[in-house]
Amino acid sequence: MKPKIREILLKSPSGKAEEWLAKQKNIEWANGLNPRPAKDSLVAEIGETKNESPELFVEKFKGLRQSKAFVDFMDSCTRCGICIDKCHFFISTGDVNNSPVGRANLVRKLYKKGNRLKPSSVDLKKIFSYYNQCTECRRCSVFCPQGIDQAEITRNVREVLTEMGMIPEYVAATLSQVYKTGNNMGLNPKAIASAVEFVRDEMTEETGKEIDIPLDRPKADFLFIPSSADIMVNNDTLKGYAKVMYALKKDWTISSATSEAANFGTFANERILMEFGDKVVDEAEKKGVKEVVWGECGHGWRTANNYVRYRLAEKGISLQHVHQVTSKAIERGQITVDKNKNDDLFNYHDPCNLARGGNLVNEPRKILSAVVRETVEAEFTKDKTFCCGAGGGLLADEKDWNESRAWAGWPAVYYSWKTGAHTMVSPCAIDKAQFPYVIGYHKVDMQMKGLMDLVGFAIEV
Repeated sequence: MKPKIREILLKSPSGKAEEWLAKQKNIEWANGLNPRPAKDSLVAEIGETKNESPELFVEKFKGLRQSKAFVDFMDSCTRCGICIDKCHFFISTGDVNNSPVGRANLVRKLYKKGNRLKPSSVDLKKIFSYYNQCTECRRCSVFCPQGIDQAEITRNVREVLTEMGMIPEYVAATLSQVYKTGNNMGLNPKAIASAVEFVRDEMTEETGKEIDIPLDRPKADFLFIPSSADIMVNNDTLKGYAKVMYALKKDWTISSATSEAANFGTFANERILMEFGDKVVDEAEKKGVKEVVWGECGHGWRTANNYVRYRLAEKGISLQHVHQVTSKAIERGQITVDKNKNDDLFNYHDPCNLARGGNLVNEPRKILSAVVRETVEAEFTKDKTFCCGAGGGLLADEKDWNESRAWAGWPAVYYSWKTGAHTMVSPCAIDKAQFPYVIGYHKVDMQMKGLMDLVGFAIEV
């Protein structure tokens, strides 16, 4: 392990770095992820599960030769190793298989065999484990001299695993909830209405004004897509959304049928991704809206920006991120903010999928500068930002996995902590769940906030 990488781990105030590193030496291949798909609607969607069938894997893996990107990346990698220490999982484990080039080599060996590939050559357990530890953050692609995108390789391999029914338990359960209810947390309309009413009442107490969060209006100009976590957990984020829409006097609504900015189909296969995206398109068309406004979720925005946007355009409906709406409103003087209400030193963390897949880098910084007293940048920002360590469906709260994600998320927290900031800011639902856990595990004196939380604190309504 390179000294610089080891230094990052040893700087953890938890004092657990040596113990963690010693443990990695005894792991033959990384574990803690279980391939158990949900038993109900998801299985009906993907077909009968055929877990751990090397024969089926070989049959479907050969079909990846139809993917030009997969073929190009398999053929063009020179194995120079530049990407290795750019990966948060390699940094946290020292395991070469858990690096972009190492992970790619697991399937490159199979790819090179061509039609001679036999099931006996396939270590399916190892492929499943390592390819479900790639968070699809795409940091490796920024540094690769050949421009190889490991996330694209990962998506192709996961496409095969998903068709086989080999999906991590947490991802499968989340997909199943969306098929049932339209959101990751499995919230039914009654639960959403109750949560929204609670937040509404809190805002009335805090501001003395009736700030509405319209739910299931049959007609509206704007359909707002929050993360379900913003409805149930990140209430300050939801308040930020509502206060901006109230200040701008927007005719808007949230739909209980499409109350999910995230899209876990991104971590399974293309078909599920498109099905979940089309749920939003169908609801927007049904309500006759002019525009869809997307809430804070990294990979959710990447999917919306690169797929849903074009499907909406076919219906004459536009798409904006809430940061784009808010940034323009502040710039035009349409909303007033008091940055003294956020009197601290703040460090903005770029979510991977906003900076490297969603073309959303400048607007969040403009907003943050407008609503807080002081900001500071970390060493690695924008397209070089470190992953939180829980993307790609790795937010699972499983006994054998929690410690792994605590160390995978440490590089991002470490560089934020080094700035001297007391508050780490990120507009991503997974970051909001992951970073407080990582911060607590490593005993760092920091807190975590969403960007729209801070807008909600500073805005004058």
